Amino acid sequence: MVTSPNWKKELLAKWEEIGAAAVFERAGLNFQEAFLQALNDYTGESDPYAEHEWTVFQFPRLSSGVVHAAPKEIREGQEVVWEEWYFEDGSSHHNVLRNHAHDLEEKVVNLNDNEHPAIVMKIDWHYYDDADRRPLFLR
Repeated sequence: MVTSPNWKKELLAKWEEIGAAAVFERAGLNFQEAFLQALNDYTGESDPYAEHEWTVFQFPRLSSGVVHAAPKEIREGQEVVWEEWYFEDGSSHHNVLRNHAHDLEEKVVNLNDNEHPAIVMKIDWHYYDDADRRPLFLR
């Protein structure tokens, strides 16, 4: 994985481009604390999300929108993580989904819809709603 020495600026620019802060505001999440502070505090020298695509999905059911950090590709046998942040049923969520079993999983979901990135469809995702709203790889 090759990343730019300016990867933090590039990641911040991506978040700005997709409107992640606006989704967080509508979802009652603290973008400054969850994303910006986590990015500033992260001491790694390369982008831990270099293999992920950051997107925002908008649709009527979840009017706040959904921020996704989904893998750009998933190779056979590769263990990956996908994250999403949104507001639903009166509360905000940070779902962490892995394509493999793990100790924190609450349930397994398999999706086939238009509300999630195409790359995550038809895969068994071992899911949990993380009380820590910071991106998993920026901790």
